[in-house]
Amino acid sequence: MIDVIGLELEDARRRLEAAGAVVTVSETRSPVPTVRVSGPMRVVRQRVTADGGVELLVTAERYDPASLRPGAARPSRE
Repeated sequence: MIDVIGLELEDARRRLEAAGAVVTVSETRSPVPTVRVSGPMRVVRQRVTADGGVELLVTAERYDPASLRPGAARPSRE
C-alpha cells in the first residue's frame, strides 16, 4: 500500500485511487470548540479496511493558537 501520511487530501486520494484503492475519508478536529483551523486538509492516519479499501483520517493543516487562550471568544451558534 502506498504511504500517503502527511500529504494533502486530494493528492493522497488521487494516488490511492490511481493504485486501485477505494478511499473513504473522515475528519478529526480539536475537542475545543473555539479552535479555529485553516489551510489544506492533510492525512494524519491511513488504514486498510476489512473490505480492502483505504480509510484516511484528515485534519486541517493549521490552527490559530490565539483561539486556544482561556476566555477566547466562542463562535456563534446561530
